[in-house]
Parts: sequence; structure tokens; C-alpha cells
Amino acid sequence: MERPADITSGETTADPFVSIAEFLEEASAAIGGNPIVARTCIARAAMLLREVQARHAPAGDSPQRSSGPGLARWKLNRVLLHVERRLGGNLRVRDLARLTGLSPGHFARAFHQSVGVAPRHFLIERRVERAKTLMQTSDMTLSEIALACGLSDQAHLSRLFRRHTGTTPNAWRREWRGADPQGPSFVTSPRLAGDGIRRNADAHAG
Repeated sequence: MERPADITSGETTADPFVSIAEFLEEASAAIGGNPIVARTCIARAAMLLREVQARHAPAGDSPQRSSGPGLARWKLNRVLLHVERRLGGNLRVRDLARLTGLSPGHFARAFHQSVGVAPRHFLIERRVERAKTLMQTSDMTLSEIALACGLSDQAHLSRLFRRHTGTTPNAWRREWRGADPQGPSFVTSPRLAGDGIRRNADAHAG
């Protein structure tokens, strides 16, 4: 199964609506155990809907702009959506800047003003959060999770995860599973299923 088409690619709205449904399904699966993840999924769905609306706005309508010196709202939404779609791959700041029509330096400054962190730091945070979500909602091994988050290997995941959380992925996963007396409820993400990633239990992974 192919990944949904990038919202910036000019394809029809059929695939974006599939993605919206997947985000809402993930939110539903996470709402009981992790409200933060659920809210994040809902926010992504809302951003995608706004992007579809902007693409089909009547001629002459100007995209809504954010207040202040940061990125225009529609440009920020486009970048955030692109990041979520391509988080499992190689994301470079210059590629994100190209989506906005800005130079990398100008984009980095505007992004920081809009989001509060530099683009590179934001990408790391999103990869760590994606790893947490996959550890909570799947039985993928840590090596598989690392690749699904755009990281080179399990060691790379462990370094970033410890730096941002103060603990290792294995320890974090064991603690999260131990906090739930009924154990984790695994779901299979439709988007991940399309990646051809083999899932294996890793409760005893070293």
C-alpha cells in the first residue's frame, strides 16, 4: 500500500482525507492511555483539513497569516504536515525551507519565531514523540521503531531518547507498560502497515 500523497504535490483530496481518518483513528486508540498523543493526532487532522481548504479556496482569497514576524500560517501548516508525512525519512532544513519559498536561514529564523524552537530541534522532538507513540501503540522492536522514526539504528534512537527524556527507550517502555495493569493495547497503524515494516514483540529486547 502506498503512502498517502504529499499534500503539497497537487494530487486530489482523496488521500488527504484518508490521512485525516487515520489520524483520528490513532487519536481514538490513544485517548484512554495518552491524552497528549490523542490531542496531537487531532491537531494534525485539523491542520490537514485547513491545508485542503486552502488549496480549494476561491481565486483571490489570501491564505491566513499568523500574527507576528514568523511564518505565514499556511506555510507553517504545510511544513508541519510535510514533517509528519516524512518523519520516517531524511528531512533536511533546506527541503523544508523550499516548501515556503524562503532561504534556509530566513526559514530557520521564521520557524523559530513561530514554533519557539529551531527546525532541527523540532525534528528531533517529533522523532522522539513518534517513538513514544509507537512503543505505546505497537509491538514493533526498537530497531524497527528507530527506522520508522527516520533514525539510523537503535543506538541512534537510544542516544536521542536519553538526551530528551533522561532514560532509555527500553526503560521508558517497561515503565509505561508497568503503569497499565491491563497491559498495552496494541494497534496496527494503517500508515505503518503500508511501509512493509515487520512487527515483532520486543518486550525482552536488550
